[in-house]
Amino acid sequence: MQSDAQSSEKRITDRAQAAALESPLRARLLMACATQERSLTDLHRLTGQTLPKLHYHVTRLLDAGLLRVSREQARGGRPIRLFRAVAASFLVPQEFFGELPGEAMAAELRNLLQKSRRDVSLRYGSDPRGNLKVTLVRDDTGHSPRAIELWQTFRLSRQQRDALANELRELFERYAKADGGSETILAHAAFAPRL
Repeated sequence: MQSDAQSSEKRITDRAQAAALESPLRARLLMACATQERSLTDLHRLTGQTLPKLHYHVTRLLDAGLLRVSREQARGGRPIRLFRAVAASFLVPQEFFGELPGEAMAAELRNLLQKSRRDVSLRYGSDPRGNLKVTLVRDDTGHSPRAIELWQTFRLSRQQRDALANELRELFERYAKADGGSETILAHAAFAPRL
């Protein structure tokens, strides 16, 4: 068992550690254990993944030195192991990553949206200023959509753009701190100047 000390940030120093973070699920598990110690059962409740799959990914994180066993709780049979990330955050230098994590998450989100697009339509419209507005809507109005996709063009000043970025950050942080939901949601917000 190791000490309970957790650094604020760990700089990744080798390819094996960087490779351990390439899996979006492993990254989610690691960060779930950064805020508090968790058992495999806790991680199962959080992610909905099977225990054997979680055991595999937690073992990879342990082997990479990014996760540690913080303590064990005695019980009949095997003790319950509780895991804790070795740091609150992890810095991966550019030489250790090939694809940015956002690219893998964007691909996962596209896949999830594609699966949820049964009985949906695209609504093309415009806002009061004449900007294009495209919304994914469900044909059957009797059910709320499990996935939503919104696209909007804006004409903003630098100050308005910065305000939008801050509002989106605050919105994501507010929902990231919310607890008690039964469903894990992958959300993405991005904007860039159009050429």
